[in-house]
Amino acid sequence: MVHFSIKALALSAVFAAAAPQLSAQDTPPAMPTPPAEVRAGSDSSKASGSDSTLSRAARMSAEIAAAISEYTKDMAALEKQIRDKDISKEDAERRRKELSDRLEARLEAIEEMAEAWADNLEESIENLELNLGDDLTLNIKPSEPKKKKFKKKINGLVLLVGTNTLLTTPTTDLVAADPYSGLWHPAGANSATFGLHFTNQWRLNKTPLWLRSGWGFTSYTYDFGQNILQLDPPTGGGYALAPSTVDLRRSNLSMTYFEVPVSFVINPSRRGKGLNLSAGGFAGIRLGGTRQVVYRAAGMGRVTENTNGQFYGSLLSYGLQAELGFRQFTVGVRQNFNKPFNEAVLPANISLDSQPNFYNASVFATVRLF
Repeated sequence: MVHFSIKALALSAVFAAAAPQLSAQDTPPAMPTPPAEVRAGSDSSKASGSDSTLSRAARMSAEIAAAISEYTKDMAALEKQIRDKDISKEDAERRRKELSDRLEARLEAIEEMAEAWADNLEESIENLELNLGDDLTLNIKPSEPKKKKFKKKINGLVLLVGTNTLLTTPTTDLVAADPYSGLWHPAGANSATFGLHFTNQWRLNKTPLWLRSGWGFTSYTYDFGQNILQLDPPTGGGYALAPSTVDLRRSNLSMTYFEVPVSFVINPSRRGKGLNLSAGGFAGIRLGGTRQVVYRAAGMGRVTENTNGQFYGSLLSYGLQAELGFRQFTVGVRQNFNKPFNEAVLPANISLDSQPNFYNASVFATVRLF
C-alpha cells in the first residue's frame, strides 16, 4: 500500500506542476503591435492549449484519486469482514492480493498514459510554428529540443522455473537432441530446474544493447518415479537406483549450485520495457544435494525422508542460455556442457542403467519480481 501511495502521490505532483510550467512563456522583446485578427487568433490558441493542458492534468489526478479511494473502501470492507469473521484467512489474503494487483494495474495504466501525453506534447512543441504575417518578426531564438531520457539500469530478483531434459550429448539444437534413456529418467518422470537470481542490467550508452549479470542459486531436480536412489552411506560405495517396495509419492534428488549468469540483451525500447532478446552463459559451483523420498506407511501416515550430501555431483556447472522476453517476463532455453555427476569418483559397481552419464538441458520461464 505504501508503494502504491508513493506512486500515486508522485504522479499527482507531476500533473499539478505540469500545467503552469507548460503554459508559461518567456516574455519576448518589444515588437510592433500585431493586427487585431492575428492577436485574437494567438490569444485563442494560447487559451485553448492552456485549457487542454489543465483539463488533462486534472483528469489524470482525478483518476488517481478515484483509484486510491476505491482501493481504500474495498480494504476497509475487507478488514470489517475479517473482524466479523465472515471470511477465511486464505480468502482474505487472496482478496487483498486482488485489490493490490488491480490498484497497481490502474496506476501503471495512468503512468503510461502520462508518458504518452508528455511525448506527444514534447513533439508538438518542437513542431510549433508561429505565423504572424510577412511584416512581423520575433527576435526569439528557438529553444533547444529536449533530449529524450533513456533508462540506464534495471535491477531485480528473478525467479526461474523450468523442465530439465536429460540428453546423452550436449547440443544447442534441442529439437534434434538425443534424449537419455535410463533409470535416472523413467517414463512419466518430471525432472525440473528451479532458480532464484539477483540480476543487474546496464544499457551500453544509448544503444539498444544491454549487459546483464548477477548471482543466485540454481537447483537441478531428478525425478526417479517409483525407484529409489540407494546410498550406503550417501558418499559410500552403494549407489544404485532400485525399484521401491512401497508406493512412492515422491522420489528425487536435487543438486544445488551457486551460479553467475552473464548475457548480452537487445532491447530497443527507451524505458527498457519492450520486447527483448538475450544470449549468454553461466557458471557455478556446487553447494550440495538432497535426496527426498515420500511415501505412506501403515500406522505412520505420510513419511518424508531427506538425506543431504554431495552425491558425487560435479564441482562445477557451466553452459549457455538464450531468452526471449517482454517487460519483466521471459521464456528461454539453457544447455549445460558439464555432466552433473563426476564419473571419475563414482563407484565402479554401478549398473549401466544407473549410471548418470547425461547432460542437463532446460526449457524455462522467468519473471522479475521487483
